[in-house]
Amino acid sequence: MQRIPLAEYAARRHALTASRLGMSQGALSKAIREGRSIFVLESDGGCISAVEEKPFPGQRRENAASSCPNSSPPGIKESAPEVPVQVSSTAQASR
Repeated sequence: MQRIPLAEYAARRHALTASRLGMSQGALSKAIREGRSIFVLESDGGCISAVEEKPFPGQRRENAASSCPNSSPPGIKESAPEVPVQVSSTAQASR
């Protein structure tokens, strides 16, 4: 069984590769364009499947630091937006 990067395997044959993997050509092109870490596994019999490697536990490739708590710049205090709260009519009647 061979493991080949998707972009290399699909070079100049996106439509054929996409149909063999059971996906659209647009989805295949988008995965390659975004630089996703996808590898095609080709068996000795000619069957193919694809596997994607992702960082564990589910971190984004672009900026893993953005998902860390307390990652805002010093001096910046995050707060929830102020939303006006209306007292319900049942709570007003019990006053």
